[in-house]
Amino acid sequence: MPHTTTAQPAPISAQALTTEARAHHAERMRAQLADFWGKPLRGIPHGMDLLRTMFITVTACDLHLDGAMYYFDLCNNNAAAYRTSDVWVAPHGMGQRIAEHQYLASGDFTLGNLEDIAPARDGLVYFPTPIHLDNLHPIYGLAWHMAGTGDDLVVDFETITATRLIHTRLPSMLAASTRLPRTPYCPNGMATLRGDVLNGYSTPALFGAAGPATILALLLSFWDLRRPTAAPDNPDAVEEDIVSVFQRTTKSTKPRRRGRKRKHPARAPRKRHIRIIHEPAHTPTTTSQPRPTTDTTGPNWKDTTLRWEVTRTYQNRCPNPNQHRAIIEAGGECKPVLVPVKAHVNGPKGRDIDPRRTVRVIADRS
Repeated sequence: MPHTTTAQPAPISAQALTTEARAHHAERMRAQLADFWGKPLRGIPHGMDLLRTMFITVTACDLHLDGAMYYFDLCNNNAAAYRTSDVWVAPHGMGQRIAEHQYLASGDFTLGNLEDIAPARDGLVYFPTPIHLDNLHPIYGLAWHMAGTGDDLVVDFETITATRLIHTRLPSMLAASTRLPRTPYCPNGMATLRGDVLNGYSTPALFGAAGPATILALLLSFWDLRRPTAAPDNPDAVEEDIVSVFQRTTKSTKPRRRGRKRKHPARAPRKRHIRIIHEPAHTPTTTSQPRPTTDTTGPNWKDTTLRWEVTRTYQNRCPNPNQHRAIIEAGGECKPVLVPVKAHVNGPKGRDIDPRRTVRVIADRS
């Protein structure tokens, strides 16, 4: 039989940037990081390999017993915190605003009472458009975990980047001996604030990470920008949307018993509330043009513009017109697809038809 080829539809990548899809993406990041810190491999959590590499970059020697037990407890604490973390999805422009925040620009900030200003004791924020700082790996997430209270308060915080980038700056021997998760994201910078003492866990440059003080400034900047200023004409505007998604959990590896009927129905899967932060209404985008004050209800046609007929039934259209601008600004791509379009007339209503006006239309594809 002769070989025939069938045209494949163009992939639609924008579905990953819708509000609900970003909420699922943030929940998947939380669940995978909880497994990274807590899921054991031959009795040792996966995160121990990363902590061991971080320790070696500072001390040039392997972990001793006391250090190994401390890091083992740290893995368990991080895993427990990720399981109960509140999760936020930042708007696309927040990464740039954090990078330009006064806390990072001046390096001068006052901590105050972290328990009062923290939006949650355990939290994670996902950045669809990552934070870019000079000569560092892009930051796709920030996480913090609080233990204790008052004078005994201890805050652990970390930056999260693409897993594939972590090996790029490590020495070859360390890169070969470090087992990282097979997930898209992994922590690359960690620090602890205990009272007035700030400590880091590694040599940040080898991991493409910021230093402990910069990570703390990033965290405080997010806390400061998390509640965007409401528009002047709508002071009661809601600051966050709540999207409920199914909670991602790791399936049990225990063998199931055979030959026994289930006495109870399966439990309904749990859901988690993901907080979607609104883009501040007072922050204009760099590419937006001011609209004329004469007529803002529809397209602004020229006085000489006539109507024109569109008789073809197929046109190249963006598959995601509502998210097209966000996709392009985030570095994505919208490949046009051929869609059926009814014959219609374009242009300002109430005017004559221009027979000379033509529309570029791609021919029909089989």
